[in-house]
Amino acid sequence: MCLERFMQPALVVRPRLTLPLLTIFCLSLLSYLIFAKFYAICGQQSFGFTGLSTGFSGPQAQHDGTALCNMRDHIRVVAALPMAAVGILALLLPSSMRLAGATPFRGLIPVTLAIVAFAAGLVPRLTGVLEPTALRSFLLEAAVMAAVSLLLAFEVLLLLAARPAPLARASGEDREGGVAAMRFALFLFMLAEELSRSFLPLYARELYVPVAGLSETLMMGLPIGLFMLLVAVFTPFAGVWADRFGSRRTLLLGVLPAVAGFAGTAAAQSLTELLLWRSACALGYAVMFIAAQGFIARHTPVGQRARGMARFVAAVIVAGLCGAPIGGILADHVGPRATFLVSALLALAAAGTTLLLPADHPGAGQASPFRLRVAAGLFRNPRFMALLLFSSVPTKLMLTGYLFYLVPVSLHAAGETPAGIGRMMMLYGLIIALFAPRLSHVADRAGRHALFAGIGGLIGGAGTLVVLQAPGVPGIVAGIGALGIAHALNNSTQLALVPEVCRDECDRIGSTSVFAVYRLLERGGSVAGPLLAAALADRFGVQAALGALGVLGMLCGTAFCAVFLLVPSRDRPASPVPNRTSAPLFVQGGDDAHA
Repeated sequence: MCLERFMQPALVVRPRLTLPLLTIFCLSLLSYLIFAKFYAICGQQSFGFTGLSTGFSGPQAQHDGTALCNMRDHIRVVAALPMAAVGILALLLPSSMRLAGATPFRGLIPVTLAIVAFAAGLVPRLTGVLEPTALRSFLLEAAVMAAVSLLLAFEVLLLLAARPAPLARASGEDREGGVAAMRFALFLFMLAEELSRSFLPLYARELYVPVAGLSETLMMGLPIGLFMLLVAVFTPFAGVWADRFGSRRTLLLGVLPAVAGFAGTAAAQSLTELLLWRSACALGYAVMFIAAQGFIARHTPVGQRARGMARFVAAVIVAGLCGAPIGGILADHVGPRATFLVSALLALAAAGTTLLLPADHPGAGQASPFRLRVAAGLFRNPRFMALLLFSSVPTKLMLTGYLFYLVPVSLHAAGETPAGIGRMMMLYGLIIALFAPRLSHVADRAGRHALFAGIGGLIGGAGTLVVLQAPGVPGIVAGIGALGIAHALNNSTQLALVPEVCRDECDRIGSTSVFAVYRLLERGGSVAGPLLAAALADRFGVQAALGALGVLGMLCGTAFCAVFLLVPSRDRPASPVPNRTSAPLFVQGGDDAHA
C-alpha cells in the first residue's frame, strides 16, 4: 500500500469527537506502558524498588514506594495536558479537527503532536531518576511503544474513514466499509494471538511436569507445533464453512472458541490443559484467517482484488509489529496469565466487529471440494518439489523453529525480559513491512522470481549462522534481521513461482487446487519447525540448535538454486490461467509472517 493512497480524501467520521477520543486512548495506553516499563527498569537499579516488589518493609522500601508514586503522578499529569489541549482545540477550533480528519494519514497529526508533547514533558524528569544505561534502554523502549501506539491509532482511523453506513450495510452494497471492518476485525484477532509471541515457550515451561521420554525443552515447543498442525487441519474446513454459511456467520461462530481458548490458556494449570486450550485458539485462527480472505475476495471488485488483499496482509503485519512488544511489556508487569486475558478480550472485540460486516451471500462462488488425489501430478514435477522442499517448507520451518521458539528461549537464557524479547522480535515484522513491497515489485519487473527466492534462502541461512561468531544477543538479533530480509525476498516470489512451474497442472486441475496443495504441504514446515528446534536444543543445546537451523537453511537454499539452474523449465510460454475455477484466495499469502 502506497502512502499516496492514505492521503487521498477519505473523511474520518466526526473528527471533532473521534480525534480527541483517539488521542486520549493512545496517550492512556502509552502512559500505562511507559509506567510499566519504568517499574521494571527501576526494579533492576540499586535503589530499584526491591522492597516494594518483595513486600519487605523499612525506610528503603518506603523511599522506593514514594518515588514510584511520584513518577506515576507525574506521568498522569504530563499525559493529561496534551489530552486537554487537543480537546480544547476541538471545541474552540473545530475546523482544525475537520482538516486533520480529511484523511486517515492526516488524522495521525494531532495524535503524533500529543505524543511528542508527552515525551517532552517526561524525558527531563527521567534523566534525574534513571541511571544513564537504564535511561538509554528506557528511551529505546519508549520510542517503540510510541510507534506501536501510532500504528494502533492508524488502524482505528482506517476503520473510521471507511465505516459502513447502516443502509448500505443492510443491503450488502457498502463494499469499502465492509472491507475496512473486516480488516479491523482481523487486526484485533491477530493482535490477540501475537501478544504471547515473546513468552509462550517460557509459559509452557512453567507448566511442565516431568514426563518419561519427553524433556522440558521438547515440551516447550509442543504448543507451537500443535497449534500449527491444527491450523493446517482446520483450514480446509474453515473455507467450506465460509462458502456454505457466509463469512460473517462463520466468523462469529468460529472466533468464540478462540475467546475461550485464550481465557482457558490463562487459567491452565498443566501442560495438557495448555495444549487443549491452544487447540481452541487454532480453530479460531483458521476460521478468522480463511473467512477474512474469502470475505475480502468476494467483496472487492475484480480489478481491485490485489489492493484488497494488500489490506489483508497489512493488517496481519501491523498486528505482528504491535503484538510482540505490547505483550512482552504486559507479561513483565501483570504476568502471562493476565496477558492471555487481554488476548481473550481482543478476540471478543474482533467477534463484535464482525457485526459491522455487510450482509454476506453464502454459496456464491463456491469452489468444488478439494481432493488430495488431484495433487498426484504435482509430485512428479521436479521444479514444484524443489520449490516446496528447498524454499517454501524451510521458510516456514525457520519462522516457527527459529523466530517463534529458539529466539524467545535463547534471549531469555541471555537475561532478556519478555518486553526486551518482544522488541527484538519486532525487527522481523518491521523489515518485512519496509522492504517486501519494494522487493516484490523489483522481482516482478526483473522476471527473476527464482533468483530472488534462492537469494532469500541463502541470506536467511547465513544470517542465522552469525550467532556462532557473535554468541548472545547480538548474534540472535542479527539472525532476526537476516530472516526478515530473507522472507521479504522470498515470500511473494515463492507464490509467484507456483503458477510458473505448474502451468500444465493449473490447466488440468485449476489454479485454486494447485495453490491449495501448495499451502497445505508448506505448512508442514510450520509444524516441524518448533519440534525440530526443540529436539536439537534438547540434544545439543540452544546455541547448537541455532547454528543447525542456519546450516539447514544454507543447504536448502543451495539445493534450490542448483535445481532451478539444472532442471529446465517448461518449454511452452506462459499462458493465462484458464477460468475453470474461481480466483485463488490464498495467492497473497498473508500468513507468511505468522504461520
